[in-house]
Amino acid sequence: SQTAAIIPPYDPTTPRTGRWTDPELSFRDALLPPFLSGSLPLPNNLKLVDFLSSVLKSKPSRLTKKMKHARLSAKHYFVHSGFLRTDREAETLSRLEKEFLDSIAEENEREEMRFHMQKEWRDHFAERCEYLRLEVDATGWWKSMEEAERRVQAEKEKRRREKRRFMMGKVL
Repeated sequence: SQTAAIIPPYDPTTPRTGRWTDPELSFRDALLPPFLSGSLPLPNNLKLVDFLSSVLKSKPSRLTKKMKHARLSAKHYFVHSGFLRTDREAETLSRLEKEFLDSIAEENEREEMRFHMQKEWRDHFAERCEYLRLEVDATGWWKSMEEAERRVQAEKEKRRREKRRFMMGKVL
């Protein structure tokens, strides 16, 4: 009897690993200047390695391996303006983010990554607003958190069912 190779389904809780794609590198590189110049809506004292690993959903070791001389843990964010100064900067960053997301071949991973990045930016923005004591309607944010939890649970349940089906096939 033949046993079919099972490709493990995408796990949204697992950080990205493996080779860097060109669009991923371009987006990562585009994030560096606004981070270092204090032009993003981020909290003060955020480490570069923490920021990049959270936004890119990548292991810190994957970043440090690729950026050996960048001293990722030594660079911290300090607000200068807290926003991109020109529409062109914002459009470029948005375009590179979209190109990175579109380069992810597997649809579930791509959509989960898109959702993850939106959540990360919202979280950073909400934290910045809280620091500035600006009132923010968090209804949408809470809904997105509930949606994230629902997606993770659905994916875990799907993996559990697939594993059970596979094991039943081996027994029969």
